[in-house]
Amino acid sequence: MNQDPATRSRPSPLIDTSVPHSARVWNHWLGGKDNYAVDREAGDVFAAAYPQIVTLARESRRFLVRAVEYLVTEVGIRQFLDIGTGLPTMDNTHQVAQRAAPDCRVVYVDNDPLVLAHARALLVNTTAEGVTAYVDSDFHDPEGSSPAPRASWTSRSPSG
Repeated sequence: MNQDPATRSRPSPLIDTSVPHSARVWNHWLGGKDNYAVDREAGDVFAAAYPQIVTLARESRRFLVRAVEYLVTEVGIRQFLDIGTGLPTMDNTHQVAQRAAPDCRVVYVDNDPLVLAHARALLVNTTAEGVTAYVDSDFHDPEGSSPAPRASWTSRSPSG
């Protein structure tokens, strides 16, 4: 995983595993392993009230895969900015893109300490030619965003 030293860092609050977390609940619905009993219980209660949510979560991931594959193979996009990354599960943006074209560059952006902890460990290049980076940044605070994406980006290529 590349992380530019210019990446803005703020103190990470403690991650409370006794309280359900939306990213871990979504991970549970996707069939991921990065969740706790409290997340599965909350997710199951929600799914009981809204049974379509598990299908919606899984179909949204399938859409991401189809969209990235299309953009890489049919349109020629080689750079992706994934805002609001969520927990890595399977077929993450960089995996799909770099499987289709090894030179793809993907920058993940999130400000959730839980997501960033997983990103540091799991969002790594799948090819020697590609770039996978993550940025600790808040979509609602573009002025406070780190310059790190620019270090992983090239203006020679269209972005998706």
